Amino acid sequence: MNLHSAQLDDLPDLLSIESASFVQPWSKTAFLYELSKTIPSLYVIRREPFTPILGYICFWVVADEIQLLNLAVHPDCRRQGLGRFLMNFLLEQAREKRELKVFLEVRSANQAAIALYNSLGFRVLYRRPGYYTPEKEDALVMEWTA
Repeated sequence: MNLHSAQLDDLPDLLSIESASFVQPWSKTAFLYELSKTIPSLYVIRREPFTPILGYICFWVVADEIQLLNLAVHPDCRRQGLGRFLMNFLLEQAREKRELKVFLEVRSANQAAIALYNSLGFRVLYRRPGYYTPEKEDALVMEWTA
C-alpha cells in the first residue's frame, strides 16, 4: 500500500469517494482547506503510486490529543482492511507524537465503523443526541487512550 499526504491533484478522487460515502459529504471548500495546510492533515491510500485513491483519512493534532475528522474508503474497496490500515496509521501518529488520546464521532447506526473502532481499542464516552442533521441521528463520541 502507498500512503501519503493528499495533494491538490487528488481532489477529484477525494470528492468522488466522499459523495459515495456520506449522506452529507464534505464540500470542495472543506477539502481545499485541509489541502492548504502547511502541516498535512489529510492522507490518501493507493495500491501503488499514481493509481486511483482507495481511501483517505483526515485528522487534526490539537494540543495533546488527536481528533479524527473524516475517514472513507471507496465503496468498491470496502471490507478489505483499508479502513483499519488508515486507522492504524492514525494511532501510530498518536504514539509517535506522544498524544495520549484520540477522539472521533460516529453515527450511532454505523455498525461497521463502530465495530472497527471498538476492535482498535476505542470506547464510547457519550452520545450526542440529534448531532447529524437533517435526520437528527445521534453521534457516539469515542476515545482511544494510549
